[in-house]
Amino acid sequence: MAAAAVAGLIPVLHSVAGDKSGYYIGRQLWFGFIAVYGVVVYVVRMPWSLIHEDFWCHGNVTNPCLIECFEKSFSSPVVGIWYFFFFIFLALFFLMEFFMAQIRHKQIKVKSVESVAGEVEEGSMVGIQEHVPSPKKSILNFHQEKMLLLLYLLYFLLQVGSQCVFLFLLMFQHLPLVSQAIIHCRTDSCPGPYLCLIRGTMEKRMSIYTLITLSFIVILFCSGFFMYSIHHYLLKGLSSAKFWFD
Repeated sequence: MAAAAVAGLIPVLHSVAGDKSGYYIGRQLWFGFIAVYGVVVYVVRMPWSLIHEDFWCHGNVTNPCLIECFEKSFSSPVVGIWYFFFFIFLALFFLMEFFMAQIRHKQIKVKSVESVAGEVEEGSMVGIQEHVPSPKKSILNFHQEKMLLLLYLLYFLLQVGSQCVFLFLLMFQHLPLVSQAIIHCRTDSCPGPYLCLIRGTMEKRMSIYTLITLSFIVILFCSGFFMYSIHHYLLKGLSSAKFWFD
């Protein structure tokens, strides 16, 4: 099912990303990140798909005790958290895309009405269609749209915040699960103690390292876009306005 979801997502992203309008900075890059993120999450989950079969204990342990030891060792979800943060990554991006599209549509509508009104006042109906702005050529001006710029910056802050939380969970919750060689298990109903192991720990650690790397790259790019936007649209804009005022 996950493979079908990823396979169905790729052509949708390809068709949407094929729009060359680029009406805000980094649009094509973020579509690429979505595709890469989805493929990476699908691939790295494979070593964890049969984690209950890879967990086993030494000695004469009954099946209920084995299940209880497994539930005690993996008390928090692993792959489910990966899917959850991938959903957050998608939701934040498409929310920003939705608001950007709404504002872009309003700008196109206003410019179209102004262009038609100007041609009517001049008494020329020939150039109306020539001056109506095309949606693919409309570029959002962050120098003028300050609220839009704040939305753009908020998107990066939310992405960095969610990825920092994800990075923390990967490093301090998920990685220790497969870093210890032997798991000592003792419960009330199964006093034991039992010595338990997890097969394929190297592959499982590599999957977590891959997600850590991907999360760090997303944080790096979001921070870069955030600082560039502040410098280019706020600091340089204020300097230019002050220069013309003086």
